[in-house]
Amino acid sequence: MTDSDAGSADEPTDEGDPDEAAVRRAREEVIEAMARAAEVYGIKPSYGRLYGLLYFADEPLSLDRLADESDYAKSTVSTAMSAMERYHFAHRRSIPGEGKKAYYEAETDLWHVFQQLLNQEVRSEVRIMTRALDEAAETLRDADSERAERDLRKVRKLQGVYEKADKALTVLTSSSLDRITDLLGRLRSGE
Repeated sequence: MTDSDAGSADEPTDEGDPDEAAVRRAREEVIEAMARAAEVYGIKPSYGRLYGLLYFADEPLSLDRLADESDYAKSTVSTAMSAMERYHFAHRRSIPGEGKKAYYEAETDLWHVFQQLLNQEVRSEVRIMTRALDEAAETLRDADSERAERDLRKVRKLQGVYEKADKALTVLTSSSLDRITDLLGRLRSGE
């Protein structure tokens, strides 16, 4: 398979077909929304746009093809793909017969992406803060002053927050989205 062969899978062949034009408009609307949504999180819009292109692709896309379809420089696409791999939004694939050429596909299970981000980023923060709070509490328990007692109360309050956050992370990262929404629905209705 070559890049030109890969292009035929999700590109319309009849430019005048109104259904194909509607599909292109709908896809572009969603892809543009993904680019804007990326900005909400402080991520470059190009990352959202590239994710959108991958999301709608019928097969893995090469860096060259992504650069062509997005009009971004290949270096921009390469940097974005590395970041998207790191955050589980995209997966690198090899295609038999294509040598070492990198192909990418979108992770379409966004709940999985969310869980991975929670496990990597948020859990890391919780570990850092828990260690620091434990050490601070030990130091403050040994100090004998009114200020140390006030600070110890504040540290213990934060410890409680991080303990609850750790439990919430465990539930969120080990449960399906359906199970979480079912649980929230039952909590809301008072079951």
